[in-house]
Amino acid sequence: MGKIFGKIITFIISLLMIIIFLVTIYFCLDAFKVIKVPEKYSIASLLYKKIDDMASGIDVEGAIQVDDINKERIIVREGENTTETSSPDVENPLNLLQNMQSANNSANNSNNNSSSNSSSSQNAIATNRFYYSQLDEYGKRIYDRLYNHREDLKTGTYTVDYEMIFNDLLQTEDGENILKEALDSATNSLILDNPDIFYVDISKMYLLTHITTKLFSTTYKVSIGGNNGNSYLEGEFNSIEDVKIAEDKIKEEKKKIIEQTRGLDRFKQIEFIHDYLIDNTEYNADAGDSVYSIYGTLINKQAVCEGYAKAFKSLLDELEIPCIIVCGTGTNSVGLTESHAWNYVFINNKWYAVDVTWDDPIINGFLPGALPKDIRYSNFLKGSNEFFKSHVEDDYLLGHLKLNYPEVSLEDY
Repeated sequence: MGKIFGKIITFIISLLMIIIFLVTIYFCLDAFKVIKVPEKYSIASLLYKKIDDMASGIDVEGAIQVDDINKERIIVREGENTTETSSPDVENPLNLLQNMQSANNSANNSNNNSSSNSSSSQNAIATNRFYYSQLDEYGKRIYDRLYNHREDLKTGTYTVDYEMIFNDLLQTEDGENILKEALDSATNSLILDNPDIFYVDISKMYLLTHITTKLFSTTYKVSIGGNNGNSYLEGEFNSIEDVKIAEDKIKEEKKKIIEQTRGLDRFKQIEFIHDYLIDNTEYNADAGDSVYSIYGTLINKQAVCEGYAKAFKSLLDELEIPCIIVCGTGTNSVGLTESHAWNYVFINNKWYAVDVTWDDPIINGFLPGALPKDIRYSNFLKGSNEFFKSHVEDDYLLGHLKLNYPEVSLEDY
């Protein structure tokens, strides 16, 4: 009897040892992700699991969308200059621009409006991806998904989900900084390439990282949206209905403007848009957040340099005339240098600079549209020899995205 009992005990112990051995093997395979185990059957997740959520804001300092951009205006009184301060797999972009120039060289150089528009269609598309073309692979992924969800972003609360696309990057030592820089570059590039996305305030958007830590592993899921569900719409808009009403107003205003350029050659079209913005826009840094957008410029008729530059590009995009927004600094007649924004335009196979803001100075005694010609066109289709005396390109966006701007013609148009 005792021998039988002993054998039973030995069997039970052996069985327990086998079970413990198998469970240990299962646990190790689960913990080290050798086998894929559903969460509810995962021993490792039962023993140790920690979930963290982190929100990292988008850095807009150094880009053109900053509160103190171009606060200074030149005021001319009786021939005297004074200042008034108010309280803003990567495709080489130079190859892209060279291809644009080659395409234009092969096109008919006639100033006929219809032929000009036809030959420049691809160029307009290319300049709408100018900043995108200079992003790294992470920046392009962020930009692409935001752009594809631009309709959803009109709600101000939609969260763009990237799942585990950046998981491998975030496993690396400097992954978090790399992704943060990619986010900053991508969001600013999106707004610079697409001024019609006027309703999003990127300073209110956050990189939301969902971190799951188990015993031997950590996974990262990333999304972009408002922090704690807060809206990232520009201050003037509170809902998708507000945005759609604003879009309708902009569409109608653009239609009215573009209709007046019909039958004009390319030069005259550019000149008309330049003059229209000067005659219909008041420089005002104190008119709310909309002064940085095409809505403030075209509808509220008040803007700072960023608003002028965005509206100029947006209207030239409608005309399929290649145009980009440029970030940098401007030094005025009294030697004050500040952050500034202007445009480069492609016409007759060369790039020229246009600064609509500085062609719209405040001058006592002159009504809109009656500015002396030497002032009204002092920054219109300028070459680098003249323009770069007062303007300097910023070679970096936010300090870490190296930019390659097109080579501007030496001489004025």
